[in-house]
Amino acid sequence: MLYRRCDRYLSQLVLLLTLAAVAGGCSQGGPPGPKRHPVSGTVTMDGEPFRDGEARFVTVSQGLIEAFPIKEGRFSGMAAGGDRRVEFYLIKEMTFAESGYKLMPGETPPTTVKVQKLPAHLNTESTFTATVAAEGKNEFTFELSAQPPAAAKR
Repeated sequence: MLYRRCDRYLSQLVLLLTLAAVAGGCSQGGPPGPKRHPVSGTVTMDGEPFRDGEARFVTVSQGLIEAFPIKEGRFSGMAAGGDRRVEFYLIKEMTFAESGYKLMPGETPPTTVKVQKLPAHLNTESTFTATVAAEGKNEFTFELSAQPPAAAKR
């Protein structure tokens, strides 16, 4: 009987030590992330406030992206310091039929899909930049145009 009691306490002790080791390991999830700083700004599209969308501050080399909702032409949040590429997105949900997407043979169409409505020169091919500083105001103004910039002459 004494053996069973000791065995039960030993198994509980092993369980507690295992949980403590796992919890301790989880809290040391690698090096700390980059220090973030307040950013804010305004976004216009063809001279009008960009009503609804998203601004993303991107550092491709570090795989770092912070996304900020744009409402009534304004955004704000916390972004890592340094030189950042800024991308703009306007994602709308629409029915599959409205989207114009094509299906692969045998594929079942979804009811709705999310579609990026802005041209590539405002997001994946963006040339907009922002330098986020550790001190001072990080207030940015972005003037977007639906038309891509004129092609560079050679």
